[in-house]
Amino acid sequence: MVLVWGIWLGSVALVIALALGFAATVPMMRRRIPDEPDHPTLHGMACEAVTFESREDHIKLGGWWMPAPGTVRGLRGTIIVCPGQNGSLDKDIPQVKPLHDAGFQVLMFDFRAHGKSDGRLVSLGVMEQFDLLGALDYVQQIHGAEQVGVMGFSMGAGVALMTAAQDERIAALVVDGAYPRLAGLLTAWGRMRGISLIAARGLAWVMLLIGSLRARYQLYRANPADVIANVRVPTLFIHGEADPFVSNEEIQKLVDAAPGATELWLVAGAEHREAYTRNTAEYNRRITDWFERYL
Repeated sequence: MVLVWGIWLGSVALVIALALGFAATVPMMRRRIPDEPDHPTLHGMACEAVTFESREDHIKLGGWWMPAPGTVRGLRGTIIVCPGQNGSLDKDIPQVKPLHDAGFQVLMFDFRAHGKSDGRLVSLGVMEQFDLLGALDYVQQIHGAEQVGVMGFSMGAGVALMTAAQDERIAALVVDGAYPRLAGLLTAWGRMRGISLIAARGLAWVMLLIGSLRARYQLYRANPADVIANVRVPTLFIHGEADPFVSNEEIQKLVDAAPGATELWLVAGAEHREAYTRNTAEYNRRITDWFERYL
């Protein structure tokens, strides 16, 4: 009888865990509501709307192409910007202006299930790598850019790192709000909601497994820490010292594991992706200097 009760209680607990995990993946993976509309021309940047396809599954992606100011196009190089899990790329447009003003060509685009792009599921950086590969194909085929810089925010930072580990067209990186492992992010998400550490870790893995079934890809393998040894390009890491998702020790380990030239800028008092608003002038100077030096 005790064994029967144990099996029954275990089954109930499993069903509850799966139900909670599925419920948690719905807001995590659903299509994002766009941010408040913005436009590069409102910030003094000429642009044209562009569309291209993601690699592999050919999802239609939309964005803005901003040619370098002046008469000599592409002299300073090309930079692709990978947004985070905002509603759309609109929110990141101000952070592109210093690069454009410095003479770089810039491509901004929405990941799948965001803004101007098609798609119904956010895959937390797994299939978004196909989107960045599609962007690399686009700037090479249409604008002749053989080597580019990539700037990524949060999820886009993870995508930038994982793609740089596999594509030699990426010559320099700036990553703001990077992370080593998805399971760690989801565990921190659970802890911020008052869940105990053990329960949060378990829920994180249930979410990754269910999310993998929904996306038909293994989300739990989309970890920059697993491929960082192959990221040999110069990489500037920007991280808020008060980031609730990734500790300073975790980001330092990621930086130390990268074999290329690296620099870590820890921004005092900043939480996740607050470095720009906390110290805008220094932020703009550092990202521009990095790409001028290495691109």
